[in-house]
Amino acid sequence: MFDFLKKKKPDKKSRVAAIITAAGSSTRMNGVNKQFSDILGAPVLAYTLRAFEATPCIDEIIVTAREEDILLVYDIIREYDISKASSVVTGGDTRQKSVKIGIDAAGECHIIAIHDGARPCILPEHIELAVSAAERYGAAAVGCPVADTLKLVGENSFIATTLDRKGIWHIQTPQVFKSGIIKAAHDNAQSEGIEATDDCALVERAGYQVYVVLGDSGNIKITTPQDLFIARGIIESRGDFK
Repeated sequence: MFDFLKKKKPDKKSRVAAIITAAGSSTRMNGVNKQFSDILGAPVLAYTLRAFEATPCIDEIIVTAREEDILLVYDIIREYDISKASSVVTGGDTRQKSVKIGIDAAGECHIIAIHDGARPCILPEHIELAVSAAERYGAAAVGCPVADTLKLVGENSFIATTLDRKGIWHIQTPQVFKSGIIKAAHDNAQSEGIEATDDCALVERAGYQVYVVLGDSGNIKITTPQDLFIARGIIESRGDFK
């Protein structure tokens, strides 16, 4: 049924695969799947896929999705001509399991980039920076220094202390790794029953260092309906999809 996705995978040995995670439950979106929410006439996921499609170093795109959303993802791939998309796979019941399924679907490749489908404002140049850093250091992530004042708040809701924000960064996606490193990290986590909020944490636990490249504060993750308005403003200011 989906022969249009059966594309020839790149022959080059240093193939770079991107895993786009779109299997979340969107619990804070009032029942609306954030991947398919509309921004300026296009779904969130379309912007994400277009960014990776436009990134020269990306050879292949794999999307993880809920089983009931797979046909919708195929429709987006077709409508927005995502020629690098090679497969859409059913994700797991956690993000970590979905990523592992995506890694297995990627097969033989040199570099694996993992990105949240709900981060539609990622720029191709930041994807390129992260991939280049992963090729050099083995593991890399996009991030931004924290700008807000940080406070430690006690259980009584009173401020306990002010934290030094020097060296504190917001870590975003993509998070990019040499394939051997991320596969070993996920295998280790699976065997030890470890769950983490992102892939860098698994890689760190496996004993590797992660290099951070400077991204953009506009690379937000859609988690609430209000975030859609913020993303719309960012995308409008860039002139995307015009």
